[in-house]
Amino acid sequence: MRKTLIVLVLFAIGNGMWAQERWTEPIPYGDMDQWQVRYIHESKLLGGKVKTLYALAPTDTIRENQAYIPAEGNPWGCSATYARFMGIETGMEASVEPERRGYGYCCKMQNVLTHVNIGDIYAMVSGTIYTGQALEPLGIAAKSRPYTATEFGVPFTKEPVALMLDYKANISAEKPIISTEKNKPDTIGGHDCAVIYIYLQHRWEDKETGKIYARRVGTAYERICETIPEWINNHEIPIRYGFIKESEDFQAYEDLNQVDMMARNSRGKMVRIEEVGWSLDNPTHIVMYISSSNAGVFRACEGNTLWVDNLRFVYEKEE
Repeated sequence: MRKTLIVLVLFAIGNGMWAQERWTEPIPYGDMDQWQVRYIHESKLLGGKVKTLYALAPTDTIRENQAYIPAEGNPWGCSATYARFMGIETGMEASVEPERRGYGYCCKMQNVLTHVNIGDIYAMVSGTIYTGQALEPLGIAAKSRPYTATEFGVPFTKEPVALMLDYKANISAEKPIISTEKNKPDTIGGHDCAVIYIYLQHRWEDKETGKIYARRVGTAYERICETIPEWINNHEIPIRYGFIKESEDFQAYEDLNQVDMMARNSRGKMVRIEEVGWSLDNPTHIVMYISSSNAGVFRACEGNTLWVDNLRFVYEKEE
């Protein structure tokens, strides 16, 4: 009996030490329970409909056609955006929206094929949330050069060991990828997956040229390529630090400069972020990207859907 008590005490102490060495920290608005709703009044030439756009943000309702600017402390941008070109206004709705889950909400992201009558413009929009900001109102340049209208990443100096979240997915194994790069929908085949990735970067600016450079400090990447009908709770995606190209699980899509990322320099100009190497420097910025598609700009399998909830970072105490 005495030995049993000693073992139980040691087990309890061990569990207590583990609890102290490993903990989670919520990501702002990552519980998906706060949303800003915008009612964008489409131009009469497009039919005059009211488009409903959602953003992860302090709860609010906006009834005017105005650009979304994240409040201080809110890291999130999304693909549900307000656009204006040639004096015509519209909204890219439906790709990101809240959905009831229990007593709160989760975030639903879906690939949606949209059509604007003026100019007969088509766009395949992937449901996406990311750390950063879309520079609204989006103009016609956003169709031909989409990343020039998106600022990627926000300041971040911590070093979590993993991203933890709840998720489920509806991923078609049969439907092809559709591209609207040439405007008209074009079936190009292939298999589309949902994607979640994190880049921790150490950034700096060349004061003479205004160019922004970065070294990759941490990398987390996961593709979801099949339907997950039931919620998987407390799922962890590890963040790997430093030079990871020689690790057995390294994938080519995790390499440097695989995504065209832009940021605003000290002169207020949008410039490309050039990743120039790997390092163990302290991070200065985080790029987190969660999407219902990984097929590329204006490419996706229509209808693929990803749901996420309860985003938080996992930390461990160093020995």
